Amino acid sequence: MVNAAAGSGYKGWSGSDGNSNRYFLVNDMLSETYKPFRETMYKYHFEGMDSMAKDQKAAKQSIAEALEKLKEVHSVRPNSLMMRVFFDAKADEIVSIFSGGPKMPITDVVDNLNRISPLNAAKWGGIKF
Repeated sequence: MVNAAAGSGYKGWSGSDGNSNRYFLVNDMLSETYKPFRETMYKYHFEGMDSMAKDQKAAKQSIAEALEKLKEVHSVRPNSLMMRVFFDAKADEIVSIFSGGPKMPITDVVDNLNRISPLNAAKWGGIKF
C-alpha cells in the first residue's frame, strides 16, 4: 500500500518527505524493533479496554502491564514517531482510566508514564489516586 501510494506523488507517502509521515509510520509498525509496541497495543485494547465492562480492576492492571511494555520501545527508540502518535491519541484516555473506577496502586504506572512520555507529565500529574 505504501509503495503504491508513494508512486502517486501525494505528500507524506514517500521516505523523502521528512521523517514524520505516513511512510515512516507504516514502516515502523512493521519493523521488528516495534514488536513490543504491537504487543502493547494488543494487551492494551483486547485484554484491557475490551475487558473493562467485565472486571475493571483486572482490565486496569492489564493496561498498566501494557504500558510497562512500552519501556522496551522507549529504551531503543526514545521519542519515536510511534510513541508520539500513541500518546497523542491515548494520553487523555489513560488519565481517565486510572483516575476512575476501582482503586489500584498507580505510583509505578505514573512513574513509568513520566519516564516514557515526559511531554505529558502535566497530564500524568492529573491522575487522581
